[in-house]
Formats: sequence, C-alpha cells, structure tokens
Amino acid sequence: MATKTDQSQSISQRQVTRLPLGTYDFIIHYAEMLDEETAEFRHSHPYMELFYIESGELTIRYDNTDDVHLQAGDIVIVSADTLHHVLNIPGEKKRYFILIFELKLIKSHMSRSSADFREAHRLDAILGQIRKNSYTHVSAGWDASELLDQISRETHEKQFGWTMYTNMLYYGFFIQALRHIVVSVSEFERTDDALNLAIEATKYIHAHYAEVISLDTLAAHLYISPRHANRMFKKMFGTTFGKTLRNLRLTYAKNLLVTTELSVEDVAEQVGFSSTQSLRKVFKQYEGITISQYKESVRL
Repeated sequence: MATKTDQSQSISQRQVTRLPLGTYDFIIHYAEMLDEETAEFRHSHPYMELFYIESGELTIRYDNTDDVHLQAGDIVIVSADTLHHVLNIPGEKKRYFILIFELKLIKSHMSRSSADFREAHRLDAILGQIRKNSYTHVSAGWDASELLDQISRETHEKQFGWTMYTNMLYYGFFIQALRHIVVSVSEFERTDDALNLAIEATKYIHAHYAEVISLDTLAAHLYISPRHANRMFKKMFGTTFGKTLRNLRLTYAKNLLVTTELSVEDVAEQVGFSSTQSLRKVFKQYEGITISQYKESVRL
C-alpha cells in the first residue's frame, strides 16, 4: 500500500462507508489524496480501486509487467485481486486521488420502479466490462478538482452534517467517474462484444416488441449510444433497428391473424403498432397483399 507525510487540507477517509446505489451497496473502504511523496509497494486486495489524476503524471504497474502512464484528468479502475502499484519516479510531480471500494449486490430489496432496474442493468453492464480486464483506463480530461476540494473542506472543517454531506460528495464523485468510464467500456467494436450486444438486443426486442420502444430505449437498455446501437444492427443483421422491429411485429401479427379471432385493431395493439392503419400499411409493404387477402389465402 502507501505511506506519506501528513498534509493540511488533504483528503483522508479510513472508516468504512456504505451508500445505496440501485440494487448495490456502494462501500468505500478507503479514500485519500496523494502526491509524489507517496511511497507505494506492490499489493492487491479483494476490492476495486479507482485512481483519478488531478495534476501531473502518474505511472501504474500491473502484474509486475504492464506499465500504464496517466496524465491529469485520467481515470483508472483496477479490478479486485489485481497486483499493482504506483511507480515512484524521481522528479515526477503528481497529485492523485484514490478510492478503494466494492459494490455488493443487495440480495433482498423492496420492489423498484422500471427506471431503477434500468439503472441497475446499466451498472451491471459497466461492471461486467470492467471486470473483464485487470484495469480500465480512460483518458477523460475530467476536472474534478472542485468536487475534491469540497470533500477536503468538509473533512477538515467538520461542520454540522459534514459526515452525511461528505458521503454525498463521494457518491457524486463516483457517479461522475462512472459516466466517463461508460464511454470507454460501451463503445467497443470487437466481434465477440458486438455479438453479445446483438444477442442482448434481440432479447430486448422480443420481450418488449408490444410496447413503445425505439432505438433510443434499446440503446439506454444496453447502455450504449444510439449511434453505436445502429452501427451494431447494421453490422450484425445487415439492416436497421426500425426494420427489424417492424418485421418482428409483422411476424407476430400474422400469427395472431391466423390462430385467433382477434380483430385487426386488437392485433395491431397487441403487437405494438401505433394504429390499425400502420399495421395495414406495413403488411401490404412487406407481404405484397392486404390483410384480408392474406387471411383468405390461409383459409384456402
């Protein structure tokens, strides 16, 4: 770990803090602002560790072999049980913040809204990508100095409610850091990741085709940008999200038209078309015949 000389107005959080984060508990085990005076030895621990470089440059060595050079505004999250340490390079000025934490799934919790579960799914996706590697490095160009200064002031002034307010600031820092991480871990282009995304996308469409969904809602579910979702569809399926959704709805509509006594109006509503007219138009466009002609042909 690390040792350093004491500095006034510096962050040093050693008590365990537990904060709710969707379906997880966000548990802070240690937080501190460090600089070039820090001497650190190789170590690992069962928690994740976040590095934020406020100023200067920093070099972290992973597994005794991989050196990563960081600049101001960069963020790194080191996965649990990863051997790592900050190299002490003479003359290398730096000021950086570390946050050692874990996210523990809450086994039992009260029922939550769909928005809560969407956020939980997003967090699961982010953590899944982070845990695939020993570390995740983002050149974010993020300036969190003001937020860290607030934490430092609260820690040292200890005015009424400072503990609760400091926890809220830690929480805000972590959320903002994750927002920068998301851009990095969600815009991947590797074939295996694209395939996994495509599978998740099709599952989502099959589960929600009868609802009002769009490329934006799919992208939010997968926690990727709509632009990336559109590229993924074209790459994996050779078509767009919109055409895929219309084809799926049409397939379900044809099945209901043949196997049930539902009216065309009810069928349109059950498979997600905005109106009967919309269903009739798409049906004629893709099948080349009207719904009445189709039903007649099936009876024959």
